[in-house]
Amino acid sequence: MSSLNDFDVNNLDFNNMGSWPLPVKVLTGAIVFGLVILLGYQFFISDDEDTLAREVRKEAQLKQEYEQKYEKAVHLEAYIEQMKSIQSSFKTLLKQLPRSSEVAGLVDEVTYAANGAGLEVKSMKLKEEQDRDIYIEKPIEISVTGSYHQLAEFVSRVSNLPRIVTLHNFEITVTDKEVFGAPNEKMLVMNVTAKTYRYDDDLEGGE
Repeated sequence: MSSLNDFDVNNLDFNNMGSWPLPVKVLTGAIVFGLVILLGYQFFISDDEDTLAREVRKEAQLKQEYEQKYEKAVHLEAYIEQMKSIQSSFKTLLKQLPRSSEVAGLVDEVTYAANGAGLEVKSMKLKEEQDRDIYIEKPIEISVTGSYHQLAEFVSRVSNLPRIVTLHNFEITVTDKEVFGAPNEKMLVMNVTAKTYRYDDDLEGGE
């Protein structure tokens, strides 16, 4: 039997592999077998592993979606009740928004709040309306004169109006006049923007 030590690759006859020494045949067969295993892994097994990894990820995603839907289903009744409560609150807020025909009356209410607080109304000007999707914003520029406590009382009265009115852009300046009955207190001038919000009559389903 020939040994590998006597083997010379240049003496191999590739047209007559049967004449090759046994060790060379075994070594060649091992190399061919290894190549077949490697190529088979690359073309078949690796693709299957990628497919398996994708399916595992998909399974985890489906499981997460199932858990989320299950949780929603369990709490569905509570969600429905919560939605009804939100819709009821929304309708209540909408009812607090005056119609276009009620804006003038609301201006009278703001004037009444100023007079009730003892303030002198220097001016009150309606500004151009601003469309805010489901409602329309109506700014009113107000200038009033009075003491600090009277200004605070006015703000409190406005906040208690049945309709929604918010105050913005406060500007307070001190005058040379003294508050009647309080010689050490100066009269103040407050310029403020009051914003009323009226319901958009063009919306369907509006009351």
